[in-house]
Amino acid sequence: MDSSTILKCVDAVTKKWTKQRKQEERGRSQSRRSALIRSCRVTVKYAACEVMKQAYLHASDNGTLPAAARQIMYAARPEILRITGEEDLNSSYFSQTLLPQYIERYREKTASWDVVYDARGHLAEPHTKTIIPLGTLDVRSYLQDIDDHSVEPLEADDFIEDILQFPTCGPANRFSALLFIEKEGFLPLFQAVKLAERYDIAIMSTKGMPVVACRLLADEICGQYKIPLLVLHDFDKAGFSILGTLQGAYHFDNERALRYKYRHNFEVIDLGLRLEDIRAYDLQSETVHYKSNPSTDNLEENGATKEEIEFLSEHPVHYHAGRRVELNAFPSRDFINWIESKLKKYGIKKVIPDAETLETAYRRSMQIAAVREQIEEIIENAKQAKDAIPKNLTQAVKKALRKNPERAWDEVIANVAAENL
Repeated sequence: MDSSTILKCVDAVTKKWTKQRKQEERGRSQSRRSALIRSCRVTVKYAACEVMKQAYLHASDNGTLPAAARQIMYAARPEILRITGEEDLNSSYFSQTLLPQYIERYREKTASWDVVYDARGHLAEPHTKTIIPLGTLDVRSYLQDIDDHSVEPLEADDFIEDILQFPTCGPANRFSALLFIEKEGFLPLFQAVKLAERYDIAIMSTKGMPVVACRLLADEICGQYKIPLLVLHDFDKAGFSILGTLQGAYHFDNERALRYKYRHNFEVIDLGLRLEDIRAYDLQSETVHYKSNPSTDNLEENGATKEEIEFLSEHPVHYHAGRRVELNAFPSRDFINWIESKLKKYGIKKVIPDAETLETAYRRSMQIAAVREQIEEIIENAKQAKDAIPKNLTQAVKKALRKNPERAWDEVIANVAAENL
């Protein structure tokens, strides 16, 4: 066998191994290049840290209003994407990881920040009927109330302050509209600016689609008392389904919404979001992914225009994707200003009862004032009394609670005092 034949045999045997070796070398080279590129990129975490303060100030109107975590995310997102070169930002990662980490790391800098998260449950005190939603501002206020609590001497107002307000239940003489919002996280902001009080509106919120109880409440309140139902919703497929649900138009892919049908006719006013609002306030959109190619039929049936459907359905890359705009895209001040402009547009005003009710309320207030004057004198006389404290008071309380453990200790004391009086 000559040398050329031997070389051909060696080449034949080693050819596939040589090819594999070259592929491995190219792969390692590509991996090194990719790693080098990644090492040169600015991370989302770093970018978020750089823009977080300015984002909070923008969302919170320079720290004068509460701001939801997702509002801060929307304020920060454009700069984060610009700095990192990324196409999109994971909003949950920002709200649940990056923002809390920043606040924890810069405690002094963020001590005055008013960042609000949705309530996830409630705390109910025994006997007092006090219910505390487990949201940021509610818990903060509750803890402050605990710190500030003290037992003060009785005053006249302690006996009659519950009847100073004219007694109402429901819309009659109390509120002129029912506002529905599909998010619960904005309630602290509404409370901070006293939105409900300034416009005499009741506010109802849920997370997502309105449940049967929500629609029943709207049906009975708005239908019987002839007040409008105002609807605030995200600008997306789900938001239009929510609007359709509350309007009684069941043109969407959610059979559970068919469990309740309205018994009354009443006005449903769509406050938005709509495309014109998004353009007026230059709100950011974000990508939303679907499990399959989304149908646009329900969008049209629930009131979306052709232009709005095109906006929601378009996406340059992903086939099963579109765009959406959340209410959270508003900074707090702009959000309140926008809502108030809608309330004024649709003529939502303060409640002023009829003349007969006003006269009744006046006579009642005069009676309260007269009683208060007498109670003040009674309290002063009672303060001078030197009634002896019963002996074995502690034992009496223990005995009563053993007999009826569902009672509270102060209820027992009140009963003992009444008996001794």
